[in-house]
Amino acid sequence: MLAEIFQQCKDQWIRSKHQKKHPFRTLTLATVNAAGVPQIRTVVLRDFDAQKMHFVIYTDDRSGKAKDLLLQPQAQLLFYDAKKLWQIQVDASCIRRSSDPKVYKQIPARSQKDYTTVLAPGTPIDNPEDVDYTAENPHFLQLTFEAQRIESLKLKRPVHVRSQFTRKAGEWRFQFLNP
Repeated sequence: MLAEIFQQCKDQWIRSKHQKKHPFRTLTLATVNAAGVPQIRTVVLRDFDAQKMHFVIYTDDRSGKAKDLLLQPQAQLLFYDAKKLWQIQVDASCIRRSSDPKVYKQIPARSQKDYTTVLAPGTPIDNPEDVDYTAENPHFLQLTFEAQRIESLKLKRPVHVRSQFTRKAGEWRFQFLNP
């Protein structure tokens, strides 16, 4: 049963790459800032490698998450499917930061614009229409996270099913947890 749950997690992440409305396409990313304060935000899962257990997101290279991960590469990813009452937490390390222009050029033009603001994300402005863009220097950054521990919680009746998958020396170990 544990191997099945682990495979179900991977199957859902693979599906989310191709189904825009899949509940795992958007996830919560938690980091810790320089002051030691947890920071959470919703991001979009752009790619997933089931063999390596790598998760990929895109961001502006000036964003808080990009800065946080430079100081502390450990992060947590949280996925939730409200219909299935299924929560998955992934403890991960940010193992790669890439500004590959080939990846950036594959993004739809309307989305490329998100990485071309003159001011960094979070900079105060007087009006939402005051946002200026530049075509010269995109601030695109691709972040790759490698899973180290995964915890799945499926709320079911009569018994909730909670399980943990931990990577040790390249091998995954499976275990049930008390819900």
